[in-house]
Formats: sequence, C-alpha cells, structure tokens
Amino acid sequence: MVEKKFTRDELAKYNGDGEKPHYMAVDGTVYDITDAPKKGIDEKTIMQVVFGYAKDKDAVLKKLPVVGKLAD
Repeated sequence: MVEKKFTRDELAKYNGDGEKPHYMAVDGTVYDITDAPKKGIDEKTIMQVVFGYAKDKDAVLKKLPVVGKLAD
C-alpha cells in the first residue's frame, strides 16, 4: 500500500469542518483525530501531544489511526 504524503497546505484542509475528517501531524506522521473524543482523548490531551507536553504521548498516539506522512 502506498503511503499518503500530505503537504502542509493539504493537511490544513482536513480541519474537521463540515463532513471533513480532522487530521494532525506529530513528528511527521499524520493521524486522524476525528473520533478522538469517542476514544477518551480530549482536546487538552491532543494539544499536549502536539506540543510535546503529554506524559503518555505514545499511548495516546497508538489509539489514533495513521493516515499518512507529512511531506518534506
């Protein structure tokens, strides 16, 4: 399977508005955070992961589907 590469401009389109999924990039990997609240991951935790403050970053990221990589 070919891995999807997202430019920063493409990634910005996946912001959860309307019917769009909500994606975020952490350390170059793009995750789908659309259903994060259903998995017990709140917005504060997501922000802590993004900015590197989450104590359990790896555990949180394992709960989220990987949808691709951030292009260089």
